[in-house]
Amino acid sequence: MRRQLRNFPFFSAVILLALVIRLLTSGLSWVGVSALVITLLWFGFELIRWLMPEEKGSKKTSEKTGKTSPKPNDNLVSLVYFLSDAKQADEETVRSCVENALGIKFEVDAPDAEHFVMPFRSPDSGNEANVIQHFMVKIPEGLFAVLVASQPYIDDPAAFAKESIKDKRLRNAVEEHQAWLSVDLMDDTTDPDKVNAAYSIIGKILGSMAGPDCLAIYCPELQRCNEFDLGLIEVLSSSNPLALFEEPTFEPVIEIADNDPRMAAAVDTAVSRWPEFREAFENCAPDEASQYIVKAEFIEGSRSEFMWLTVTEITEEEIRGVLMNDPHELMVVHRGADVRIPMNLLNDWLYPGKDGDHIGGFTLDVLADSAGDE
Repeated sequence: MRRQLRNFPFFSAVILLALVIRLLTSGLSWVGVSALVITLLWFGFELIRWLMPEEKGSKKTSEKTGKTSPKPNDNLVSLVYFLSDAKQADEETVRSCVENALGIKFEVDAPDAEHFVMPFRSPDSGNEANVIQHFMVKIPEGLFAVLVASQPYIDDPAAFAKESIKDKRLRNAVEEHQAWLSVDLMDDTTDPDKVNAAYSIIGKILGSMAGPDCLAIYCPELQRCNEFDLGLIEVLSSSNPLALFEEPTFEPVIEIADNDPRMAAAVDTAVSRWPEFREAFENCAPDEASQYIVKAEFIEGSRSEFMWLTVTEITEEEIRGVLMNDPHELMVVHRGADVRIPMNLLNDWLYPGKDGDHIGGFTLDVLADSAGDE
C-alpha cells in the first residue's frame, strides 16, 4: 500500500533542513547544536514511524469522534491507566517519574546524551494530536513512549462496560473514566525475553505515575482490565506486573435482577435451613469457627448491599461477626468492622463439610449460573 504523503514528518524535516543550512553557512552556537541533535532524533524517529507498515493498534482512532476503543493487538506491549480526570503532563514531570521509578539520572543539558526524555508528535496521530501528549523515553533498556490523553480510551465507555463487564465495581470504573495514560514499548516486540523485561520497566514507570485519579488498569496485549488500587503499585513495580490481572483487585460484585426467581428460592432455602448452620457453628472446633460465614443485607438510608461476615456469635435475634468485604455502595461500615445483623436480613450462609466440600452458598450457585449465562 502506498504510504500517505500527508503523514510525512514535514514539520521536523523543515526545521532540520533550516538548521543544517544555518550550520553550513554561518555555523551554530551550542544551543543551535543541541537543537540540531534533538531535531535529528525527532525527524529520524518520525521517519521510521512513517516508513513502518500501518497496523491496527490497540488504540484505534474513530474517524468520527477521534476517540479510541480497545482492539486486540498481539504486538502492543503496553499498560494503560483509565483516569477519572485528565492529567497535566510535561517533559520535566515525565522525566522525574522515570528517574524515580528506575533510579537513573538523565543529563538534561547534554546535547549528545544517549538517554533522554522528550516530547514528540506521532505522525499518525491525526485528530488525536490535540488531546494526546506523546513523550519519547530513551533509556538503556530500550525506547518507550508515555502517552497522556484527555479523552476516554473507549468510544462509548458506558456501552462497552455494560456489554462486556460483569463485575459492578470494574464496570463503574470503566464507565466513569474520562482520560487515560499509557506506557508503551516502541522497540522490537518479537523477542519474548525483551518483552518480559519491557513489562517490568513499564510497570515501574506506571507505578510512579499512580494517584487517586486512577480507576482501572488495562493491558492491550492480554485484553484484560482490573480495578486499580494503590496497593497494586507493589505488583506493578515487580518483575512480573502482569500478575495483577490474574485475580480481581477486589471481590467481584455481580448483579442479578431483584425479581429473579432463582435468587428468591436460594434465599428461602438459606433461611429455612438456618438451624442447620447454627447447630454446626455451635458444635465446631474453635480453630474452625472462622470458616463459618454468613451473607446479609446491610442498609444505609436508601442504599443497601449484600456482604459476607465471619460469624463470632449467634443469638435468637441477631448474628454477630466481622465484615469480610469492602463495601461498594455504603460509607459507614468497612472491612474488619464488628457488625450485628438482625435475623430478618439473613441472605445466605456457608461452612465446610466433612468431605472437604462446602455446605450452603445457595446464592453463590445462582450467581455462578448467572455469570455463565453471559
